[in-house]
Amino acid sequence: MATVSAWILDLDGVVWRGDVLIPGADLAVRALLDGGHTVLGCTNHALAPETKHAALERLGIPAFPVVTSAEAVAALCQQGQRVLVLGDVSLVEVLIQHGLEADDVFDRPDGQQISDIDVVVVGSTDRWDRSRVGMVADVVRDGARFLATNTDATHPSTGPFGTRLLPGNGALVAAVTVAAGRGPDEVAGKPHPAMAALIASRCGAVDVVVGDRPETDGRLAAALGAGFGLVLSGVTGAQEVHVDPSPKWVAPDLLELVDMVAGRGPTTDRSVG
Repeated sequence: MATVSAWILDLDGVVWRGDVLIPGADLAVRALLDGGHTVLGCTNHALAPETKHAALERLGIPAFPVVTSAEAVAALCQQGQRVLVLGDVSLVEVLIQHGLEADDVFDRPDGQQISDIDVVVVGSTDRWDRSRVGMVADVVRDGARFLATNTDATHPSTGPFGTRLLPGNGALVAAVTVAAGRGPDEVAGKPHPAMAALIASRCGAVDVVVGDRPETDGRLAAALGAGFGLVLSGVTGAQEVHVDPSPKWVAPDLLELVDMVAGRGPTTDRSVG
Protein backbone atom coordinates (compact mmCIF):
# COMPACT_ATOMS: atom_id res chain seq x y z
CA MET A 1 0.00 0.00 0.00
CA ALA A 2 3.05 2.26 0.09
CA THR A 3 2.37 3.17 -3.54
CA VAL A 4 -1.21 4.21 -2.76
CA SER A 5 -1.44 7.77 -1.55
CA ALA A 6 -4.92 9.24 -2.04
CA TRP A 7 -8.19 7.54 -1.08
CA ILE A 8 -11.70 8.87 -1.74
CA LEU A 9 -14.24 7.33 0.62
CA ASP A 10 -17.97 7.37 0.15
CA LEU A 11 -19.66 7.76 3.54
CA ASP A 12 -23.22 6.38 3.55
CA GLY A 13 -22.96 2.63 3.17
CA VAL A 14 -19.16 2.63 3.55
CA VAL A 15 -18.31 4.39 6.84
CA TRP A 16 -21.78 4.41 8.37
CA ARG A 17 -25.29 3.31 7.55
CA GLY A 18 -27.93 5.71 8.83
CA ASP A 19 -26.71 6.71 12.29
CA VAL A 20 -24.76 3.49 12.88
CA LEU A 21 -21.02 2.92 12.38
CA ILE A 22 -20.26 0.07 9.99
CA PRO A 23 -18.04 -2.25 12.07
CA GLY A 24 -14.34 -1.71 11.47
CA ALA A 25 -14.70 1.50 9.47
CA ASP A 26 -13.09 3.55 12.24
CA LEU A 27 -10.11 1.17 12.30
CA ALA A 28 -9.78 1.34 8.52
CA VAL A 29 -9.68 5.13 8.51
CA ARG A 30 -7.16 5.16 11.34
CA ALA A 31 -4.93 2.69 9.46
CA LEU A 32 -4.96 4.88 6.36
CA LEU A 33 -4.22 8.08 8.25
CA ASP A 34 -1.52 6.46 10.39
CA GLY A 35 0.07 5.18 7.18
CA GLY A 36 0.37 8.73 5.84
CA HIS A 37 -2.27 8.40 3.13
CA THR A 38 -4.55 11.22 2.05
CA VAL A 39 -8.19 10.47 2.88
CA LEU A 40 -11.08 12.56 1.52
CA GLY A 41 -14.72 11.76 2.20
CA CYS A 42 -17.08 12.33 -0.71
CA THR A 43 -20.85 12.10 -0.42
CA ASN A 44 -23.82 12.81 -2.64
CA HIS A 45 -25.79 13.70 0.48
CA ALA A 46 -26.35 17.43 -0.05
CA LEU A 47 -25.52 18.71 3.41
CA ALA A 48 -22.91 21.12 4.73
CA PRO A 49 -19.54 19.37 5.27
CA GLU A 50 -19.74 20.34 8.94
CA THR A 51 -22.65 17.95 9.46
CA LYS A 52 -20.49 15.06 8.23
CA HIS A 53 -17.55 16.17 10.39
CA ALA A 54 -19.90 16.09 13.39
CA ALA A 55 -21.00 12.57 12.47
CA LEU A 56 -17.37 11.40 12.28
CA GLU A 57 -16.72 12.80 15.75
CA ARG A 58 -19.91 11.31 17.22
CA LEU A 59 -19.07 7.85 15.89
CA GLY A 60 -15.47 7.98 17.11
CA ILE A 61 -13.94 8.04 13.62
CA PRO A 62 -10.64 9.89 13.13
CA ALA A 63 -11.28 13.23 11.47
CA PHE A 64 -10.67 13.72 7.75
CA PRO A 65 -11.92 16.33 5.24
CA VAL A 66 -15.22 15.82 3.43
CA VAL A 67 -16.74 17.22 0.24
CA THR A 68 -20.47 17.03 -0.45
CA SER A 69 -22.75 17.51 -3.42
CA ALA A 70 -23.95 20.74 -1.77
CA GLU A 71 -20.55 22.26 -2.55
CA ALA A 72 -20.55 20.76 -6.04
CA VAL A 73 -23.94 22.25 -6.93
CA ALA A 74 -22.87 25.64 -5.56
CA ALA A 75 -19.96 25.57 -8.01
CA LEU A 76 -22.45 25.26 -10.89
CA CYS A 77 -24.10 28.58 -9.97
CA GLN A 78 -22.90 32.13 -10.54
CA GLN A 79 -22.42 34.53 -7.65
CA GLY A 80 -25.46 36.67 -6.99
CA GLN A 81 -27.95 34.35 -8.67
CA ARG A 82 -31.31 33.83 -6.97
CA VAL A 83 -31.74 30.18 -6.05
CA LEU A 84 -34.84 28.37 -4.81
CA VAL A 85 -33.96 25.25 -2.81
CA LEU A 86 -35.91 22.08 -2.12
CA GLY A 87 -33.45 20.39 0.20
CA ASP A 88 -31.83 20.42 3.60
CA VAL A 89 -31.46 23.64 5.59
CA SER A 90 -27.68 23.24 5.55
CA LEU A 91 -27.74 23.07 1.72
CA VAL A 92 -29.26 26.56 1.73
CA GLU A 93 -26.48 27.68 4.08
CA VAL A 94 -23.76 26.31 1.77
CA LEU A 95 -25.26 28.15 -1.22
CA ILE A 96 -25.39 31.42 0.74
CA GLN A 97 -21.76 30.94 1.79
CA HIS A 98 -20.88 30.70 -1.91
CA GLY A 99 -22.37 34.12 -2.62
CA LEU A 100 -25.83 33.07 -3.81
CA GLU A 101 -29.21 34.51 -2.84
CA ALA A 102 -30.67 31.19 -1.75
CA ASP A 103 -34.20 30.74 -0.38
CA ASP A 104 -35.63 27.62 1.24
CA VAL A 105 -38.98 26.82 -0.40
CA PHE A 106 -40.24 25.84 3.06
CA ASP A 107 -39.70 29.45 4.18
CA ARG A 108 -42.16 30.67 1.55
CA PRO A 109 -45.95 30.73 2.15
CA ASP A 110 -47.43 27.41 1.11
CA GLY A 111 -48.68 27.59 -2.47
CA GLN A 112 -47.06 30.96 -3.22
CA GLN A 113 -46.33 31.76 -6.86
CA ILE A 114 -42.60 32.56 -6.98
CA SER A 115 -40.94 34.64 -9.68
CA ASP A 116 -37.51 36.08 -10.51
CA ILE A 117 -35.66 32.85 -9.68
CA ASP A 118 -32.56 32.00 -11.71
CA VAL A 119 -31.91 28.47 -10.46
CA VAL A 120 -33.86 25.69 -8.74
CA VAL A 121 -31.76 23.24 -6.69
CA VAL A 122 -33.21 19.92 -5.51
CA GLY A 123 -31.16 18.12 -2.88
CA SER A 124 -31.45 15.38 -0.28
CA THR A 125 -34.01 16.14 2.41
CA ASP A 126 -36.27 14.42 4.90
CA ARG A 127 -38.92 17.08 4.21
CA TRP A 128 -41.09 15.60 1.45
CA ASP A 129 -44.15 17.70 0.76
CA ARG A 130 -46.43 17.53 -2.29
CA SER A 131 -47.22 21.25 -2.27
CA ARG A 132 -43.55 22.30 -2.07
CA VAL A 133 -42.68 19.96 -4.94
CA GLY A 134 -45.40 21.72 -6.91
CA MET A 135 -43.99 25.15 -6.04
CA VAL A 136 -40.48 24.37 -7.31
CA ALA A 137 -41.93 22.58 -10.35
CA ASP A 138 -43.82 25.78 -11.21
CA VAL A 139 -40.56 27.73 -11.13
CA VAL A 140 -38.81 25.15 -13.33
CA ARG A 141 -41.74 25.25 -15.74
CA ASP A 142 -41.37 29.04 -15.90
CA GLY A 143 -37.81 28.64 -17.20
CA ALA A 144 -35.47 28.56 -14.20
CA ARG A 145 -32.35 26.43 -14.55
CA PHE A 146 -32.94 23.07 -12.83
CA LEU A 147 -29.99 21.56 -10.91
CA ALA A 148 -30.01 18.28 -9.00
CA THR A 149 -27.41 17.63 -6.32
CA ASN A 150 -27.62 13.93 -7.25
CA THR A 151 -30.00 11.39 -8.72
CA ASP A 152 -29.29 8.40 -6.44
CA ALA A 153 -32.40 6.24 -6.40
CA THR A 154 -31.93 4.97 -2.83
CA HIS A 155 -30.28 5.90 0.45
CA PRO A 156 -28.96 3.18 2.82
CA SER A 157 -30.29 3.44 6.35
CA THR A 158 -30.66 1.50 9.59
CA GLY A 159 -33.82 1.39 11.69
CA PRO A 160 -35.33 -0.54 14.59
CA PHE A 161 -36.04 -3.50 12.28
CA GLY A 162 -32.59 -3.60 10.67
CA THR A 163 -31.03 -2.23 7.50
CA ARG A 164 -33.17 -0.80 4.74
CA LEU A 165 -33.07 1.35 1.61
CA LEU A 166 -35.02 4.61 1.69
CA PRO A 167 -35.95 6.66 -1.39
CA GLY A 168 -32.98 8.79 -2.40
CA ASN A 169 -32.81 12.24 -3.92
CA GLY A 170 -33.36 10.70 -7.33
CA ALA A 171 -36.94 9.96 -6.31
CA LEU A 172 -37.49 13.60 -5.32
CA VAL A 173 -35.86 14.83 -8.54
CA ALA A 174 -38.15 12.49 -10.47
CA ALA A 175 -41.20 14.00 -8.78
CA VAL A 176 -40.14 17.52 -9.78
CA THR A 177 -39.28 16.30 -13.28
CA VAL A 178 -42.70 14.77 -13.85
CA ALA A 179 -44.53 17.77 -12.40
CA ALA A 180 -42.45 20.33 -14.34
CA GLY A 181 -42.37 18.42 -17.61
CA ARG A 182 -38.57 18.45 -17.92
CA GLY A 183 -35.58 16.98 -16.13
CA PRO A 184 -32.50 18.57 -14.57
CA ASP A 185 -30.26 20.69 -16.76
CA GLU A 186 -27.27 19.36 -14.84
CA VAL A 187 -26.44 16.99 -11.98
CA ALA A 188 -23.70 18.06 -9.58
CA GLY A 189 -22.79 15.00 -7.52
CA LYS A 190 -20.93 11.75 -8.24
CA PRO A 191 -20.00 10.77 -10.90
CA HIS A 192 -20.53 14.04 -12.74
CA PRO A 193 -17.88 16.62 -13.73
CA ALA A 194 -18.66 19.17 -10.99
CA MET A 195 -17.87 16.67 -8.23
CA ALA A 196 -14.84 15.27 -10.06
CA ALA A 197 -13.46 18.80 -10.44
CA LEU A 198 -14.10 19.56 -6.76
CA ILE A 199 -12.20 16.44 -5.69
CA ALA A 200 -9.30 17.20 -8.01
CA SER A 201 -9.07 20.71 -6.57
CA ARG A 202 -8.87 19.33 -3.02
CA CYS A 203 -6.41 16.46 -3.37
CA GLY A 204 -5.03 16.25 -6.91
CA ALA A 205 -4.43 12.76 -8.31
CA VAL A 206 -6.52 9.96 -6.77
CA ASP A 207 -5.48 6.32 -6.40
CA VAL A 208 -8.52 4.57 -4.90
CA VAL A 209 -12.23 5.40 -4.78
CA VAL A 210 -14.21 3.29 -2.31
CA GLY A 211 -17.98 3.10 -2.53
CA ASP A 212 -21.05 0.91 -2.40
CA ARG A 213 -22.67 2.12 -5.63
CA PRO A 214 -20.97 1.26 -8.96
CA GLU A 215 -23.04 3.70 -11.03
CA THR A 216 -21.76 6.64 -8.96
CA ASP A 217 -18.59 5.62 -7.09
CA GLY A 218 -17.35 3.30 -9.84
CA ARG A 219 -17.90 5.85 -12.56
CA LEU A 220 -16.29 8.54 -10.40
CA ALA A 221 -13.22 6.31 -10.09
CA ALA A 222 -13.12 5.98 -13.88
CA ALA A 223 -13.43 9.75 -14.32
CA LEU A 224 -10.55 10.30 -11.89
CA GLY A 225 -8.35 7.55 -13.33
CA ALA A 226 -8.44 5.68 -10.01
CA GLY A 227 -9.03 2.09 -8.97
CA PHE A 228 -12.55 1.30 -7.76
CA GLY A 229 -13.02 -0.58 -4.49
CA LEU A 230 -16.57 -1.92 -4.07
CA VAL A 231 -17.81 -2.64 -0.55
CA LEU A 232 -20.93 -4.71 0.12
CA SER A 233 -21.99 -2.88 3.28
CA GLY A 234 -24.42 -0.49 1.59
CA VAL A 235 -26.54 -0.57 -1.57
CA THR A 236 -24.81 -3.34 -3.54
CA GLY A 237 -25.17 -6.90 -2.26
CA ALA A 238 -22.96 -9.95 -2.77
CA GLN A 239 -25.29 -11.24 -5.49
CA GLU A 240 -24.76 -8.04 -7.50
CA VAL A 241 -20.96 -7.85 -7.77
CA HIS A 242 -20.91 -8.35 -11.56
CA VAL A 243 -21.39 -4.66 -12.24
CA ASP A 244 -20.31 -2.00 -14.70
CA PRO A 245 -17.81 -0.50 -14.24
CA SER A 246 -16.06 -3.55 -12.86
CA PRO A 247 -14.35 -2.95 -9.50
CA LYS A 248 -10.66 -3.62 -9.01
CA TRP A 249 -11.36 -4.85 -5.48
CA VAL A 250 -14.50 -6.23 -3.80
CA ALA A 251 -14.79 -6.64 -0.03
CA PRO A 252 -17.55 -6.99 2.58
CA ASP A 253 -16.61 -3.69 4.20
CA LEU A 254 -14.05 -0.89 4.29
CA LEU A 255 -11.71 -2.55 6.79
CA GLU A 256 -11.38 -5.71 4.74
CA LEU A 257 -10.89 -3.67 1.59
CA VAL A 258 -8.04 -1.70 3.18
CA ASP A 259 -6.50 -5.01 4.29
CA MET A 260 -6.91 -6.36 0.75
CA VAL A 261 -5.19 -3.40 -0.90
CA ALA A 262 -2.44 -3.58 1.71
CA GLY A 263 -1.98 -7.27 0.90
CA ARG A 264 -1.92 -8.26 4.56
CA GLY A 265 -4.96 -10.55 4.65
CA PRO A 266 -8.16 -10.13 6.67
CA THR A 267 -8.09 -8.40 10.05
CA THR A 268 -9.17 -10.77 12.80
CA ASP A 269 -9.21 -8.39 15.77
CA ARG A 270 -11.43 -5.36 15.20
CA SER A 271 -11.31 -4.18 18.78
CA VAL A 272 -8.02 -2.28 18.43
CA GLY A 273 -6.52 0.01 15.83
